[in-house]
Amino acid sequence: MEETDIIAPPKKRRIFIKPRELVFGIILITICVIVSAVAINKIGLERDTTDARTISDRVIAAIAKRDGSAIRATGSPDFQKAYSATQLTQGFENVEIATLKTPTLDRQVIVNTPNGRSFYFVYKYSALKVPFYVRTTVQRESGHWYLTSIAGNIDESVLTSND
Repeated sequence: MEETDIIAPPKKRRIFIKPRELVFGIILITICVIVSAVAINKIGLERDTTDARTISDRVIAAIAKRDGSAIRATGSPDFQKAYSATQLTQGFENVEIATLKTPTLDRQVIVNTPNGRSFYFVYKYSALKVPFYVRTTVQRESGHWYLTSIAGNIDESVLTSND
């Protein structure tokens, strides 16, 4: 008798993905993309907030020193065209009594615009019975963070009405 090899019939290869597997895969990929986008946006927002706050804090430190040159140096090219160092120094000498103590950050607002993010920081000075508020606006232009505006008032709502 001759020995014969037993050969198993070849298994059929599945070429197509079942519809439910396809749907599951699409859902899984979509969730991964959304989670990644949110994480990247959050990291970018935190970095931008830190960078913008650094510029704003420099401005507040310059106000304490009545140093218009330092304030102007943090400004955007348009800001620097609009204000001289002397104008800035004189402006903060006029409110010197109100700004004697170190302020606290009262409010931070971030606005997305077609030109990028604008950061509004409102600081509260409490040297007098009536608080004095200073709002700085910081924006990224040409790869750098700049002060684009600064305003002060005893009425915080005047500074935040456009938020």
